[in-house]
Amino acid sequence: MVNQVIGGSMREFILLSLKGSTNGDKFNIEHKTEAGLICRTISNSLWVSQGIRKDTIIHVVLNGAPRPPRTITFSSNHIPHEFPFDETGVSKVIKKALIMGKDLLDDEEKSVMDGVTVSKKSFEALVRERATNLAVYYLHNKGEDIRTIRFPEHVVFVFGDLFGIPKQTEKLLERTCTGRIKLGPYMLFASHCPILVHNELDRVEKGMR
Repeated sequence: MVNQVIGGSMREFILLSLKGSTNGDKFNIEHKTEAGLICRTISNSLWVSQGIRKDTIIHVVLNGAPRPPRTITFSSNHIPHEFPFDETGVSKVIKKALIMGKDLLDDEEKSVMDGVTVSKKSFEALVRERATNLAVYYLHNKGEDIRTIRFPEHVVFVFGDLFGIPKQTEKLLERTCTGRIKLGPYMLFASHCPILVHNELDRVEKGMR
């Protein structure tokens, strides 16, 4: 059995994948760069060595053909210990979610398994929903240094994949987000972002800075 890692605050991530396939039969990490990136980002959000992080949620919004949008949400406090943390295992769960959710109506949500849901909810709607009563930060290379900010106990981090976030959607983020933050001096892979966010917040919680 895998030991769970005790968390100190609730952290949420929202990843927008502009071209992530919404066809369960075609979501394949061997053929699509974005599919592998999505799976790595999920793994890096939810797991550490020998454990599942507590109090962590990641929403992945897939905007690719043929049935966008589809939002798949993983909640670490509810996923089973035997949940596969490797890219292949995570991709199988995503495939299952997309197949189960192919006929969803707008804003309808369906449970895929313990800790995993699929819904037909847009990125914009999800950001607006979370920003209603939570601090939402947009990860951006022109934002404030993450080390200069004191975050609340429950915080949401929004970011895009290798295709970025459309200008029109960025305007929404400017209106609704608490602010923009950067994780360092260089542009990063999306899959690296959750690791660095966790590390910064872990260090603060443990009194290391």
